[in-house]
Amino acid sequence: MLSIRCVAQGVPNDGYGLVKTNIKVSYDYTDASISDHFNARVSYEFLKKQRFTLSANVNYNSLQVDFPTDDLPEDCDPQQMDMNKTHLYGQMGVSSSFRSRLWGLPFMAFGTVSADWGDKSFQRVSGIAMGLFMLRFNRNTQFGIGPLVLINSTSKIPAFLVFMYRHRFNDRYAINFYGGMFGLDFTPTKSDLITIGGDIDVRSFYFRPHYVDLPERCRYTNTNFRPGIKYKRRLATNFYGEIQSGVIVKMSSRVTGVTGTKRYFDIPMPTRPFVQISFNYAL
Repeated sequence: MLSIRCVAQGVPNDGYGLVKTNIKVSYDYTDASISDHFNARVSYEFLKKQRFTLSANVNYNSLQVDFPTDDLPEDCDPQQMDMNKTHLYGQMGVSSSFRSRLWGLPFMAFGTVSADWGDKSFQRVSGIAMGLFMLRFNRNTQFGIGPLVLINSTSKIPAFLVFMYRHRFNDRYAINFYGGMFGLDFTPTKSDLITIGGDIDVRSFYFRPHYVDLPERCRYTNTNFRPGIKYKRRLATNFYGEIQSGVIVKMSSRVTGVTGTKRYFDIPMPTRPFVQISFNYAL
């Protein structure tokens, strides 16, 4: 997946496309129908030019699902539809970044193409393309706006405008906005970062419902907003630990086809607390 990460002085950037090698494992838990989630991802930058980079990435997930029967439409049994179990799914893909000037403004473009695997088989190819015109770009303040396009997505809105804004007040405090994600960063030391804010988290899995009113293959997608607090510490050279806690607020919880945008039914998802622990190696 594509990510942009700007942080205050003292904790280096470690997002995809910003370092040569990125290895991250994380586990989070919440007391709800979708509970234990394990994620492992690797990104390796195999081509770097003055204005262009190309990275390969792999993303693996394990997700525990246990929907109550009452949360599904009448005559739908999540056990018989092969929804309630531990779902394994992943992605393999290529990401790229490009930096230049366009119409006199600094311009950055990002893109990723991924092949999805789930339910013991290949599912689909999808991608994201995004461009940012940097209307302001100096040491302390960066502000950009541009289009984001979803390729072969189940979303009914395939394109929209996004923006990013970062301002560093001093060596300890900075504020970051990127699309639906925001945070106030506090860096008490060069090895510690505390962020108060929120992000958007998307969980999904593929399944074969064996149900006459649904396609042969389906995709469940749960999109949430997660306000909370995050603490990150540099444990050793290029190695970081992170703990995040807050609440999960549902934005959407739906069953669609694998590539189509038709929504077959929604599944309730209550607001609930969560905790996430991550370890990251970035070089």
